[in-house]
Amino acid sequence: MKKLLFICAVAMAVVCQSCGLTAHKPSDGNLDGSNNDNQETPSGKPADELVLLFTNDLHSQIEPLDEASTYNAGKGGVARIKVLVDSVRAAEKAVILADAGDFVQGTYYFTCLGGDVEMKVQQEIGYDIRTVGNHEFDKKIAGLDRMFSLNDVVTVSSNYDFSATPLSDKVQRTAMIEVAGLKIGFVGFGARLEGLVDPNSCKGVKYSYPWEDADRLAAELKDEGADLVIALSHLGYNAKSDAKYYDKGLAMNTENIDFIIGGHSHTFLTKEVYVSNLAGAEVPIVQTGSRGIYLGYMKIDLKKRGKERFSYRLIPVDSRLDSRVDPVFASVLKGYSAELEKTMDEVLGHCPATLRKGTPQGLLGNWAADAMVEVCSETFGVIPDMAICNNGGLRAELPAGDVTRKRIYSVFPFDNKLSLLEMKGSAIMEMFNDISKGSGEPVSAGVRLTIKNGQTESVTIGGKEIVPGKTYMVCTLDFLSNSGRYSLGNYVSRRDSDEFVYELLCSHVKKLTAAGRKVEARQDDRIVVLN
Repeated sequence: MKKLLFICAVAMAVVCQSCGLTAHKPSDGNLDGSNNDNQETPSGKPADELVLLFTNDLHSQIEPLDEASTYNAGKGGVARIKVLVDSVRAAEKAVILADAGDFVQGTYYFTCLGGDVEMKVQQEIGYDIRTVGNHEFDKKIAGLDRMFSLNDVVTVSSNYDFSATPLSDKVQRTAMIEVAGLKIGFVGFGARLEGLVDPNSCKGVKYSYPWEDADRLAAELKDEGADLVIALSHLGYNAKSDAKYYDKGLAMNTENIDFIIGGHSHTFLTKEVYVSNLAGAEVPIVQTGSRGIYLGYMKIDLKKRGKERFSYRLIPVDSRLDSRVDPVFASVLKGYSAELEKTMDEVLGHCPATLRKGTPQGLLGNWAADAMVEVCSETFGVIPDMAICNNGGLRAELPAGDVTRKRIYSVFPFDNKLSLLEMKGSAIMEMFNDISKGSGEPVSAGVRLTIKNGQTESVTIGGKEIVPGKTYMVCTLDFLSNSGRYSLGNYVSRRDSDEFVYELLCSHVKKLTAAGRKVEARQDDRIVVLN
C-alpha cells in the first residue's frame, strides 16, 4: 500500500506539471476524416443551427476499454473523443459540449489520482457545461470541491442544493450559455442520494425532487431570453416507466424543457425517444450509454418546429480515429499514467475463465463474496457466517488470463472498506427479504436462498435455518452498511478494515497464487429464483 501511495504521489506531480498546458487548435475535417472548410455565416446574425455534443457516464475511461473485454473491446478513449469534438467545431458555427454526470469513477485514474486527470481532460477537450452525477461524490465533498476547482467548466445542478457546502459558489442552479448569437439555457437533475451515495460523502447537500422546480426554472430561463432550454439529467431512462423521477416522466410533467440529455442508466439510445410534454410538444430524450463508447450528436435547426428540427446520432469512438489523435494531448495523457502503469500492470495471478456479473448470481459476484470471506478471516481473524456485496459495486468483468492490479482496480474501483458486522438473526432475515425484492445480490457459498414472487421462500446459512435471536457475523462493504442498503445498517457492532477493498483483494490474489490456486468460481444454488 505504501508503494502504491508513492506511485500515486509521483503521478500527481506529473499531473500538476501539466496544469499549464494550453488548448490546441482543432483539426479540420469531417467526422469521417476528410477535409472540410468551415462554413461561415454572416457576422452578427445568430446561427440558425445548434450542434450539441455530449457524453454521460464516462466513468474515468481515459484509455480505450480493455482489448480482452467481452463487450466493446478496445472502444472509447478521451483522445479519440477530442478528435471528434475538434472536427465538429471546425465544421459548425454553434457548438456546445456537455456532460450528463458520472464523468469520474471506474478506473484506476480516479481511484489513485482523485479526478485530476478527468478534470484536465474536460478542460482540454473544451467541455462547456456539466451536471453532477452520483459518482462525483465518491471522494466526498472535499474531493468534489477540489475537482471542480481544477477547471472552469460550468456546473449546473437544479435539485442538489450545495449552499451549505464549500461548493456553493461552484455549482449553479441554472445556467445560460451564449454561442453564435444564441442563448441556450440549462437545468441539471440528479438522482435521489439516499441509498445511492454514502451519506458521509454528500454531507450538507440537500436533495429535492427534480420535478418540483423543473418547469419553473426552465420558464425563468426562457423569460431571460433562452432560445432553448436543455436538461442535463442524471435521473436515468426507463422505457417501461413514466415515473416522474425518470427522464420520460420529467418530460411529461413539464412544458418548458425542450430537450433532455440523459445519463445514470447507461442506456444506449441509438434513436431519440420522443415524449409529449404538458403543452403537447415532442421532447427528445437521448443518451450515449457509458464509458465513452459513443459521442452524442444532436443538430437542432432553429428555423423548424417539432421532430423535424432534431437530427440525432451516436458517433462511434473507435480506432478509426487513431491516426488523427492530437500527439501533444496523447503524450500528456501518457504522462499521467506512466508511473502508475508500473504498478498497475503487475501480474498478481491467473483467471482460467472470464468472470462476469449476473443475476440471481454470476461468477464474478460468487468469487467476490467468497473472496471476502477469506479476506475477512485474514483481516479480522474471524471467519464470518456469510458475506454479501452488491452487483452495482462490481464495475467490470474479470477477463480470462493474467490478473493484474489494474484489472482488480477496474472491478473494485471504489474507496470501500471491508466491514465485519455483528447482526441478529432477525436483522439478517430483513436483509434477505430486501434482497428477494430485487434480482439477487452476490452472497457467499454458505448461503442457500430461494426467492419466489419477489419474496423469500426459504433461506439457510451453513445449512441451518436462521434463528432470530442468534448473533451472526456478516462481512460486507462499508458503503452498504453506511447507506443502510438491505438493512445492513441494522447491526449490533461493526469493525472496518484499515485498507481499501481493492488493495485487500490484490493481496488476496497474490496469496492465492502463492498457494497454487487460481482466481475462479462456479455457479451453484446459493440463490434460486422460482417462477
